[in-house]
Amino acid sequence: MFRLVRRVLCTKSKYSKFLNETPGWLIGRNLHSSQSRTAKIFKDHENIYAHQVLEQSANPYQLFALHKQEHIAYTDLDESMLTLKSDEKVTKDELKILFENFKAVAFYCKGTNCTISDQRFKAFINRYCVAIPLLSHEQLLESLRLLLILPKEETVRSDNFIELWNALDVECCRRIENWDTDELLLVCDAWYKLDLARIGEFVKEALRKMGRKVRKMTASQLVQTMFLCNVMRCSLYEMMDFEVNLARYVHTMSLDELGVMSMGFFKTQTPLRNPELLDNLYKRLINELDTAKDITLVAILKVLRYSSKLPQVDRMKELLDKMSQGKLETMSLLSCLHVALFGCELQFCNSKIIECVLMRFERELEQTRLKDLERICLVMGLFNIKTPTGIEKTLCTRVLDMLNNRIDEILKYPTCFLNCLHYLTLCGFYNQEMLAAALDEKFLKHACGSNLVMNRNVFHLDTFVKVNLKDENYLGPQLADKHRKIMGKMLTYYIPERNSKYKVSATDNILLEIKEIISALLPHNTLKHILPNYERPDIVICYDRQQRTSIPLSNTCPEDYTGVILTPKHVLSELDDAGNYKTVAVVIAGWNTVIRNTDNYTGLFSMKLQQLKLLGYKLVVINWYEWRELETYKDRVDFIRRRLSRIINL
Repeated sequence: MFRLVRRVLCTKSKYSKFLNETPGWLIGRNLHSSQSRTAKIFKDHENIYAHQVLEQSANPYQLFALHKQEHIAYTDLDESMLTLKSDEKVTKDELKILFENFKAVAFYCKGTNCTISDQRFKAFINRYCVAIPLLSHEQLLESLRLLLILPKEETVRSDNFIELWNALDVECCRRIENWDTDELLLVCDAWYKLDLARIGEFVKEALRKMGRKVRKMTASQLVQTMFLCNVMRCSLYEMMDFEVNLARYVHTMSLDELGVMSMGFFKTQTPLRNPELLDNLYKRLINELDTAKDITLVAILKVLRYSSKLPQVDRMKELLDKMSQGKLETMSLLSCLHVALFGCELQFCNSKIIECVLMRFERELEQTRLKDLERICLVMGLFNIKTPTGIEKTLCTRVLDMLNNRIDEILKYPTCFLNCLHYLTLCGFYNQEMLAAALDEKFLKHACGSNLVMNRNVFHLDTFVKVNLKDENYLGPQLADKHRKIMGKMLTYYIPERNSKYKVSATDNILLEIKEIISALLPHNTLKHILPNYERPDIVICYDRQQRTSIPLSNTCPEDYTGVILTPKHVLSELDDAGNYKTVAVVIAGWNTVIRNTDNYTGLFSMKLQQLKLLGYKLVVINWYEWRELETYKDRVDFIRRRLSRIINL
C-alpha cells in the first residue's frame, strides 16, 4: 500500500501544513532512510576528482599549498600578545609582529585543535583585520595558507573566522588588477581549498578578469579556469573563447583534462558548436575508452550528449558499439546510467547496452537513488524498450513496489516521483493508488507550487487516468478543469498556418501539406488538438459512411487551447455516431517521434496512438520519412488516397 506518512512527518515543520488536512487514504506507515544520498555528494566528489586531475598532472597548474618547510608546533601561547589596542594605526614594526603572532596563533590552534572562533582571539583578530591591507603580497598569501591549517569551524560565519576571511577576501579583490593570470589562479585555488570560493567575492571577480584573456591562455590555464567555472556553476561573458582555445589543445591534453573541461561546459550549460572539436572528442574517447576513468567518461559523455546533433549520430553509434563490448561490467552504476542516457536527445538507442544497464539496475536497485530511478525510467519510457529477456518488465514492477518504501525521498524530491510515474505509464505500468496520491491537490502544490500549470508530465498523468483508466473505475483525484484550461493555453502548441508570422517547423510543414491534399479529397477536415497534452495537433475528419463524404465538425465542439480531451462525441455532437459516422485522426510521426535508424516509435508517441484508439478514433499514421520519399504531387495524392481507403470508403 502506498501512503504518505503523517505520524512521522508531522513533526517536521516543513511538511506539517502540507499534511494537516491530508485525506485518510494518503496516510501511511512506510519509511525509507536513504535520503542522505543526495546529488550534492556526487557533485562534491566530482570537484574533488577534477582537482586531483590538476594535482597529478605534469603540467604547471597553479595549486595552493603550505610550504613544505613549515613544521612549527605550538603547544603554548603567550596570552600577552592577544591584548591589543585596536584604535591606533598599525605601524610598520607592529605589522611584522602582528603577522608573526598570527602565525603563532594559527599553529597553536592546529596543535591544540582549538578553533579561531575562541573569544580569547577576538581582540587580536580584529587588530589583524585592520592590518591586512598593509600586508605584502607574500604575507597575504601566507595568511591564506595559515587559514588552511586552522581547525574546521562549525560554520563559515563563526565569530572571528568570518571577520578574518572576509577581510582577506576584500583585500584580494582590491589587488585583482595588479595580478596576472597565474597569480589569480593561485589565489582562486586557495579560496577553493578553504571551501569559500562560492561564498566570497574574489573568485567571481577574478573569473571576470580572466574571462577577457581566455583565447590567450595556455592549456593548463584554460583547464584550471574551466575548473573554477565548474566550481562556481557560472559562465564567463564569452564561453565561445573556451571552445576556440580548446580546439587548439584537444590533441595535447590528457583525457582526464578533457574531462575537466567537459564538466565546465556542461555545468555552465554551454554546448560545443564546433563539429571538428566534437569529432576529436569522440575519437579521443573511443581510442582511450579502455583506460578512461568513470568520472572522466561521464563528464565527456554529458557534454557530447548535450552538444551532439544529427551529423554526430554515426560517431555516437561507433562509441556505443565499442562500449557494448564488455566496458559496462567494470563501470559504476551511475556511469552506466549516463551511458544509457547518452542517446536520449537524438532518440538513438543501442538495445544491447540498454539491456545490460537495466540488468545492472535490477541487481542494484535497493541502493539506487530516486533521482536515478527517474532517469532509468525515462530511458525505458522514451525508447519503449522491449528486450529478449523481458528485464524491463521486471524492473518496472520492482520500481513500482520500491516506491512504496521511499516516502521520505518522495517528499524530498516530489517532482522525481511524478516523473517516475509518468515514464512508467509509458511502459504500461501503473498503480492506481500512487496515481491518486500524485494527483492529490495538496501533493501537487507541494511538488510544483505555483508552477503546476507548466508541468507537462502532470498534464500527461491526468490524461492517462482520464483515458486509459476510464473503464477501470478509477476514483482518485484528477486535475481541476481550471488547471487543464490554463495548461491548454500554456503548454499546447499553436496550430500551424500558412503565411503566419511564426516559422513553420519541418514536421508542421508536412502536416499542412497533407491537410491541403486531404482537403482536395474530403472538403471538411480540421486541425485539432484531440489530446491537448501533446504538442502537435492532428487532422480530424468526420466521415458520413452513407453519403461517402466528410462533414463539418459540430458547432458545439470545444474551442482550441481549452485543455479538453476531444472524444468523437465532442466532434459529432448530436449526430448518431453508432454506425453512420466515423471519426478519423490523421497523425504525423515527426523525426523526433521515431527511434533513430528504426521504424519504432518513442514511448510518448506510442501512448498518444493508444489513447486516440481508446477514445474511439480510427487512425491514419504517416511517417515523416515516408512523405519525404514521395517525389511528385501525384505520388503524394495517391499515397494519401491509399492510406485513407484503409479506413473509409473513398
